[in-house]
Amino acid sequence: MTTTHDELESLLADQPANGTDRGVDAHALYQRWENQHWAVGELDYEQDRAVWAGLRPFRRRELMHSLAELEVGEASVTATLSSLIEHARFESDQLYLATQIADEARHVKFFQTYLERVIGMDVAAETPELRARTDYAHYFDPELRRVTRRVHAESGNPVAWQAASTYYHLVTEGVLAATALRTTRQLARSLGLPVLDIGLTNVTRDESRHISFGFLAARRAVSEGRGDALAATYTEAVELAATVLVGPQTEQPAPVIRAGLEQRAALLRAMWAVARDRVERQLRSVGLPDAAPATTNAFDRAVGRALDEYAGRWGRPHPVRSVQQLT
Repeated sequence: MTTTHDELESLLADQPANGTDRGVDAHALYQRWENQHWAVGELDYEQDRAVWAGLRPFRRRELMHSLAELEVGEASVTATLSSLIEHARFESDQLYLATQIADEARHVKFFQTYLERVIGMDVAAETPELRARTDYAHYFDPELRRVTRRVHAESGNPVAWQAASTYYHLVTEGVLAATALRTTRQLARSLGLPVLDIGLTNVTRDESRHISFGFLAARRAVSEGRGDALAATYTEAVELAATVLVGPQTEQPAPVIRAGLEQRAALLRAMWAVARDRVERQLRSVGLPDAAPATTNAFDRAVGRALDEYAGRWGRPHPVRSVQQLT
């Protein structure tokens, strides 16, 4: 099944946020899964090997950072989804979520296969260390595991289940993954990496189903009177997401030439703006528009704190702050 660039942008940006997906239920999402299969092993990774070998070190480092964050995020959600499946209130939700855990495992396999066959990484030996160095593993993963463990501990508590779904579907998938996939897909196209582009496109299509389920669950929670709890959980998760996007734990590539530094900073600010916009759109879509100003302000404050943390850790300003100091 082919999907154009514009259609993917709709899937991960406009569609869930403008309300056109409101008629979708778990049964429909299950059917989409049956109709949208793809296989990691069918991709021809050799096409990208020569391109990768010819990339400048800066570009390699930039791409490796993006792929590492995506891989660790996929591994984390694969390991934590079972609690949502086990404690879902409706059988239709359980059946759909069972398809999603298969998707997540497939995404992990795709990123690991790409790292191994194209980049030449010894995945078995190097992946644990790679995961430990990512900002997702440092900031977001512990909290995702905390809220999903709570679902087991408080079986039958719809607030606990929705908190985990909020972290999982709306923020990990709907803010972090959607933003990272969009940015990395653009990078893959600009560098001429067709297999990475195809793989990311397939992952994006899967994520669109996952995000749609998150909206379905969140709208149900709001309609049942749990909107305030959802908004509070969403805000705390968004603050963590903003921190991950800045990346204080990871030394950011900073070109020496001013024009290159300005371009790099502009790309990062644009990525953060996309994520921030998704936050505002999501809250409107699930029926919590009044929560948007406070949550986007929390996002902005978290970005500022993360920039401060970066400077403290690395002894120099983040590329975005470096450009601001030049003006």
